[in-house]
Amino acid sequence: MTRINFRTALSLTGLSLLAACGSDLRTMPDSHMQTLAYMFAERDIDEPMPPGWRQLNGKEINYRFANETYAVYSVDEDEELLVMHLSDNGTGRLEADDDLESCVWNSMVDQLNIECDDTDMEWRIYTNGPDMIAADLDEDEFAVMRKRPGG
Repeated sequence: MTRINFRTALSLTGLSLLAACGSDLRTMPDSHMQTLAYMFAERDIDEPMPPGWRQLNGKEINYRFANETYAVYSVDEDEELLVMHLSDNGTGRLEADDDLESCVWNSMVDQLNIECDDTDMEWRIYTNGPDMIAADLDEDEFAVMRKRPGG
């Protein structure tokens, strides 16, 4: 009887772990994004971008981010770092680790600046057309950005 209970318990534990891993929404959502993360994980933020990638200017940053919600994923840890919603009036909110912060944001010449309750960020934003990468100027690392519906 003990042997059967042990097998049952082990099977249930394995299924629970599998279900937990499969339903983790914080993990980078698909193989394309994981490919992007791999491409930028070892790249120095000061070296030239790969062919086909270009930096957004302030006007383009405003156009792409105002009244939009983005999830930001770490290229090193392959998981969601934060979700941000930026309004067209220069305010926004940032959610990270179940903590919600109010923010103000602006785009200067060629970077996105976000100041929140406990967090300040300065990012250069790059695109190859459909994809966007943020270069975190404070942390000297990249993050993959994905537009999310709603806000």
